[in-house]
Amino acid sequence: MVALLLRHYNTIEAFNTAILSRGYGRISKGLVHASEHATVEDLGDEPFQIAQSYPKNPLVVSASRIEGMSYLEGLASKAPHLVILDDALQHRAIQASYTILLTTFSKPFYKDSLIPSGTLRDLPSRAKTADLIVVTKCPENMSNSQRETKLTHIPKHSNQKICFSYLRYNTIWRGVKSDLNGSDFVGVEINLITAIAQPEPLLRYLDKLGVKYRHWRFRDHHFFTANEVAELENLPHLVCTEKDFVKLKDRLDNIHYIGVEHAFFEDDAKVFYSALPAISI
Repeated sequence: MVALLLRHYNTIEAFNTAILSRGYGRISKGLVHASEHATVEDLGDEPFQIAQSYPKNPLVVSASRIEGMSYLEGLASKAPHLVILDDALQHRAIQASYTILLTTFSKPFYKDSLIPSGTLRDLPSRAKTADLIVVTKCPENMSNSQRETKLTHIPKHSNQKICFSYLRYNTIWRGVKSDLNGSDFVGVEINLITAIAQPEPLLRYLDKLGVKYRHWRFRDHHFFTANEVAELENLPHLVCTEKDFVKLKDRLDNIHYIGVEHAFFEDDAKVFYSALPAISI
């Protein structure tokens, strides 16, 4: 979603959009402003992926969102017109101008609970404060009745917009030295590496495509050890997610990643983009 918003706002000429993240899983401490010399250990895998894809957008990681915002505001003439924060709803000291809440189709916030019994970092009732709610990872053939069920349970306030999206995987798998066509691997076993929280949608995509896989599953944000890389390096058809690719591309030259993005159903795309705040300089 951060990448999608960057692509949207980067189309505005002379408009400066920055990203502020905690940098979960990074090895560094304190505030780090991404530079061309920053490593995945400095930023964490997700921010590093964004920094690699959008190098012109200032990116800062900081455990303190207040410190990070103050730093960005102090960049003088380079101060951003817009700052995108990820995973920030629970940081109530930050008074966001606009809030987008993402909730998954299979486990919407109204069926979840606070950590540690669930995965929520804030009260489900806080969903009412969001300007826009996006139900993500929907089935591509979602029925009207499934849509209506979700709409019935989401406590919507008068100005709040709700839309639905699904994951669209790239049929071309990008690699260090070459690219592959995923359809060429129908019936072929690949070695799939994931260090993400929920690999199940990717597994369903491969199942639907007819690709067999041996799944090497690691915990989310895992940094791969030398022994793990040595175990993987001689295996055929190494495939991973883009988040894992940024950690492995300099260590495994025979690895490819399957890109993924949010895709909206036709009417939902109209709702989403018309709901985003129009920002002028």
